[in-house]
Amino acid sequence: MKLLVTGFPRFDAFPENATEALIESMRNDPPQEMADLDPIVSFDIVRFENDNELVQQQTMLASLDALLEQHQPHACLFCGQAASRPRIELEMLAINVFKGRLIDPSGPPAYWSTLPKTKDLLDAIRQAEIPAALSYYAGTHLCNHILYTALRRAEQTESGMQCGFVHLPMTATQVIRADENRPFVPLAFTRQALMLAIRHLVDHTA
Repeated sequence: MKLLVTGFPRFDAFPENATEALIESMRNDPPQEMADLDPIVSFDIVRFENDNELVQQQTMLASLDALLEQHQPHACLFCGQAASRPRIELEMLAINVFKGRLIDPSGPPAYWSTLPKTKDLLDAIRQAEIPAALSYYAGTHLCNHILYTALRRAEQTESGMQCGFVHLPMTATQVIRADENRPFVPLAFTRQALMLAIRHLVDHTA
């Protein structure tokens, strides 16, 4: 079993991204619980250029395809920043829309996330006293796009690859540096939540 966990780099007006900070933290200072999972879990960043929406889309897709080819994962857990959300949210649905246009004109209107037993994972995160919820709208930008595209790739290739997406609030460090009044979750909490999600996926992916 191989699991790919990804984040995004900075985008738009944000000089930092909570998911890039999380992925780099897990790479550079892995939790003790990762010791036995190191051979099967890969952390990476899905990169894109910020010139405009079309360039963002094209370069994100190229980066995603390169990572899928490189890692050949059985499951993917994508992470993205949602600066307005006050808690970690597990996305249940990806829609075939990117900024008002269809992602894939030949694709279905939507896909359900194939993250297994999502409600059980939510309960585990909440039991760890980390604020979390289910979400049925991942937006119409790159976060929704990457989940829809990965699920579309899994269907088209009949790979059986399972895909889920987690939206994260900004980190406390980001809010302090930006001096903005925004919701946040400390990096220590998102690390713990991600570790729970990784263990959950490893335990429930065929």
